[in-house]
Amino acid sequence: MLGEKSAAGRILELDGLRGLAIGLVLFYHYFTCTALYQPRTFVSYLLVPSRLSWSGVDLFFVLSGFLIGGILLDARTATNYFRIFYTRRFFRIVPIYSVLLLTFVALRLVLGNSAQTTFSWTLAGAMPFWTYPLFIQNFWMAAAGTFGCNWLAATWSLAVEEQFYLTLPSIVRFFSRRVLVAFLILGIAAAPVFRMLLFRSSPQGWLPSYVLLFCRTDALLFGVLCALLLRSRIWSHRIAISSYWFPGLLLSLVGVAAVLSKIGAGMTSFAMASFGYTSLAALYACLLLFVCARPSNFLSAVARWRVLRWLGSIAYGAYLFHQPIQGLAFALVRRSQPQIDNLSSFVLSLIALGLTLGLAHLSWNFFEARLVKFGHRVRYEFQPEEQSLLSTAIPTGARQ
Repeated sequence: MLGEKSAAGRILELDGLRGLAIGLVLFYHYFTCTALYQPRTFVSYLLVPSRLSWSGVDLFFVLSGFLIGGILLDARTATNYFRIFYTRRFFRIVPIYSVLLLTFVALRLVLGNSAQTTFSWTLAGAMPFWTYPLFIQNFWMAAAGTFGCNWLAATWSLAVEEQFYLTLPSIVRFFSRRVLVAFLILGIAAAPVFRMLLFRSSPQGWLPSYVLLFCRTDALLFGVLCALLLRSRIWSHRIAISSYWFPGLLLSLVGVAAVLSKIGAGMTSFAMASFGYTSLAALYACLLLFVCARPSNFLSAVARWRVLRWLGSIAYGAYLFHQPIQGLAFALVRRSQPQIDNLSSFVLSLIALGLTLGLAHLSWNFFEARLVKFGHRVRYEFQPEEQSLLSTAIPTGARQ
């Protein structure tokens, strides 16, 4: 069983989980990391549960690995496997990403010196611009020890995913399921080793361990592993009927996340580099399996909430433009970088959030959805089974 599907064939629970992921990211950037408060105050205690909200990106990675892995597994015998996969990825990712890059260039030109002063938080300090269209900016971020300008800071995760898309299709296409499972386990186990080595390499080693593909493969490959498990009749049934071991595993991982939050383990901590990222990825993978394999469960019902599914539908645009809009709002109104230190700055953050969601909604309905639909006009083609069997049985000379 693979969740509840809409009339259009979309798995509703996955849309809800995507909405949860973008909700976590938006809350972190708009409120958690911008709020100024004294320790041991009401606000400080109120924000404790949101300390790990930045890990919404990790949930995105798990979902991406699951969806892309599932697509590739289902299409691995297609005669036009690579062409269709990359055509669809192009129309989903590149057009709106190009809008982000072009608006950045246009604003830098229009604002001139103001881009380095009033709007410095948003527009100053970018990586070499040519790295962004090539999706290799994460390497420059790792080397420089900074995300660069916040207009383009979030694009490190797009670079990770695009690099992942260049490697996974060939592995799924040319290797057996057994080899694929071995690769997934090896990649998941290797990621924390790479992170710990990079973390210890320099004072800013936490950043390379955060933004480089081979350090984040655990989340992506957990998603692919979920796609394999839910396509296995035996494992999907075990997950669906389990009364103890699977719910117990999910609760144990929730407990680990609670401990990480309690001790304040963040992106710059060794605890996160060593086991934290992997445990969070495992938590999100179990959550994905739970809501997809048990559609009648309460958590699955929550994942189907309309507001979460709506957030999931606009997640990509909201993710790309939330920091640009946040930075522009604070620069124009307060002449400062985003920070919440009084009621008016809190209201300004709410307004910026509303603008982000509104823009993302318009972008999805009038731009992205049409391009996605256009990309899906091309379909995977499969060689008829009879023809395939004959082709292997009849010698080449006889067929000629």
